[in-house]
Amino acid sequence: MKLKEKLVIYYLSATFIILFFVGVVALKAIKNLSINTIEKQLIDQSSLAELYITQFHTVQSESSDELSNETSLHVIGKLGLVLGNISIYDRSLNLLASSRDNPAGGISESENLKILSEAAKGNRAYLVRNSTAHFASPITYGGNTIGILKIVYPLSFFERLIAGVANILFIGTFIFAVSMIFISIYIASRLTKPINQLAVAADKYANRVFTPVEIKGSDEIARLSRSFNAMGEQLQEYIQRQKQFVSNVSHELRTPLTAIKGYSELLAEEIADRPDLRKAVFHLKNESDRLAGLVDEVLTLSRLETGREEFRREKLDFSAVVADMADKMLLRAQKYGIRIASDITAGVFVNGDREKLVQVIVNLLDNAFKYSPSGSTVRLKLYRESDEAILMVSDQGIGIPEKDREKVFDRFYRAENARGISGTGLGLSIVKHIVDAHNGTIKLVSGVDSGTTAILRLPAEN
Repeated sequence: MKLKEKLVIYYLSATFIILFFVGVVALKAIKNLSINTIEKQLIDQSSLAELYITQFHTVQSESSDELSNETSLHVIGKLGLVLGNISIYDRSLNLLASSRDNPAGGISESENLKILSEAAKGNRAYLVRNSTAHFASPITYGGNTIGILKIVYPLSFFERLIAGVANILFIGTFIFAVSMIFISIYIASRLTKPINQLAVAADKYANRVFTPVEIKGSDEIARLSRSFNAMGEQLQEYIQRQKQFVSNVSHELRTPLTAIKGYSELLAEEIADRPDLRKAVFHLKNESDRLAGLVDEVLTLSRLETGREEFRREKLDFSAVVADMADKMLLRAQKYGIRIASDITAGVFVNGDREKLVQVIVNLLDNAFKYSPSGSTVRLKLYRESDEAILMVSDQGIGIPEKDREKVFDRFYRAENARGISGTGLGLSIVKHIVDAHNGTIKLVSGVDSGTTAILRLPAEN
C-alpha cells in the first residue's frame, strides 16, 4: 500500500472514530437532558397538582387526613384537562379517581403497585415503559400522606426530537466524512508529493541518472532534498573520476601491451629451437592478448558511457545478421562441446549499427557457451511480435541467482556462482549500453530447463 493511501486511511479512521464517539456522547447527552427535563416537568406538575388538591381538601374537610371520593373526582375533572392521564389513590393504594379508563397506563399491575408503594412511603417514583413515563408522587397534608397522585406522560415528542437530532447528526456526519475524504486526499497528496519526488530520484540514482530534486521550503523534506542533491553531485563526480581513471589507465596500458605482444612474437621466432622457452613465451603472448582484450573492452565501455562511441545506423536485415553470427560461432561452440539450435524468422528488420549488434550477439552467445556444460544445447530464437524484434538466447547452464540478474549488467560485476569461470564482467555491461543506445531492452530470466534466457527487444522496422 502506498504512503498516500495509508495517510488517507489513517485520517479517515481517526475521523470516523472521533465522529462515532462524539455522536454517541451527543445523543446520550440529549437523551439525559430530555429525561431530566421530563422529570423536572413532572415534579413541577405534581407539585402544582398537590397544592391544588390540598387546598380543595382543606375547603371540603379540614379535619380529615384522608382524601374523599368527592374531592378526588372533582380535582380529576379539573386537572385531567391540564395534565392529561392522571390518577388519584388513597394511602392504601386504592383507586379513588382517574381521568382515563386505564389508570395503569400500559404497565403491569405489579409495576404499577411498585411505584405507588414507593410514593406511599413519601418518595417520588419514576418508571419508563413503552415510550411512556409513569410518575407517582405523594399528596401530603399537615405532614401526613393523604393520597397518591400518578401521572402518565407520553414520551413520543421527546423520542421524535431525539430521532430528529440523530438524523441531523447522521447527515452532518456524512457531509463531514465526505468533506474529510477530499481533505484527506488533498493533504496526503501534498505531503507525499515531495516524498514521491525523492523516491523517483532515488530510483534514478540507482540507475546512475543523477537528476536534481527541486523541493522548495525549509521543512525537513526540503532539507532532505538538498542533502540528496548534494549526495548526487558527489556520487556523479566520484563515478566520473572513476571512469576517467579507468579510461586513462587503459590508454596508458595499450602502448606497453603492444610492445609486449610484439616482442613476444619476435621471441617466439628467435627461440624456435628452444622448447624450454617456447612454453614461457607462449603463455606470455596469451596473457598479453587477454590483457589487451580487457583493455579494449574497458575503452569501449568508457566510450559508450561517455557518449563518445559512434553509431552508424542503417536498416538491417536482423534475421540475416543473427543467422550469419550463429554460423560463425559454430566453431567456438564446438570448442565448448555445445550445440546451437536456431529458430530464426526471416524478414525481421531493425534500424541499428551492424557492428554493435554483432557485438551484442557474440557476447550473449559467448556467455551461453562459457556457463553451459559440455554436451548441452544453446537455443537461438528470433521473431517479430507487433512492433518489436525479439531475440532469445537460452542455455542450460548454471543459471543466475535472482538477486544478481540486474546487477550483472554493471561493470565488473559477476554473479556469485560464476566466480570460478574466466571472464571480465564487462561483456553484459557493454551489451546493455549498446541495447539502450538502440532504444531497446534486455533482461535475464530463468530458462525453462534451468539455465538462463537472455531476452533482447529492439524496435522493428517494416
